[in-house]
Amino acid sequence: MATFKLDFVPTYHHDTYDAISETNPDLSCEGKVVFVTGGGRGIGREIAKAFAVAGAKGVFIIGRTATELLSAVKEIKSLSTGTPVSFHHAEADITDREAVSSAFKKAIAAFGHINILIQNAGYLDAHRSLLDSDLDDYWKTFEINVKGGLLVTQQFLKQSQPGDTIINIGSGAGHLPPIPGYSAYSSSKLAFAKMIECVQLENPHLRVFNINPGAIATEMQKKSGDIATVDNIRKFTISGV
Repeated sequence: MATFKLDFVPTYHHDTYDAISETNPDLSCEGKVVFVTGGGRGIGREIAKAFAVAGAKGVFIIGRTATELLSAVKEIKSLSTGTPVSFHHAEADITDREAVSSAFKKAIAAFGHINILIQNAGYLDAHRSLLDSDLDDYWKTFEINVKGGLLVTQQFLKQSQPGDTIINIGSGAGHLPPIPGYSAYSSSKLAFAKMIECVQLENPHLRVFNINPGAIATEMQKKSGDIATVDNIRKFTISGV
């Protein structure tokens, strides 16, 4: 059986370090407006907090749960330092074209322009084989991870200017060897990663990134149990990969 290389760098970090810290003045986001999907909890909430600490002019978060969004805004406001950061939010399902359009209109009305898009919202279906899957739940993964991402990205592109940035929060699941029970999530993340590559080529005046944040213990990640551990990735590596 082939082995799969996991040690690409000499040092693995499990927390923010000085060179990439939001408190690093060289990484100041002064004057920038950032739009974060899935900003009410988990990775999206932490990203929004980091931009506030980094001095962004404005932060706009969207999500499906109003109470989480309000809680996030309250927390983020308490973290901003120096020049006050303006915060706005909208309750929106990213698979709903009208809701996404309305959220962007609200953000543009508040800030005039959005410099940075963080496409973070995602969905992980129940960990089951294809045979045992609820196909509605299976397809929901594509609705959110692919269609939702497309709707959000298209709205951002409509108002984008040279030098603006798109950051897609991808997943190693889309690039690692196949893991049983992960077919919907891994293939949806890979599909959108390829779409993001095309977005960069179609818009060379923008900075476009697809990043893998690593295994983070969010509520969504917990649905997978221990299936996404390094040991299991090695175990499921297919011969010849």
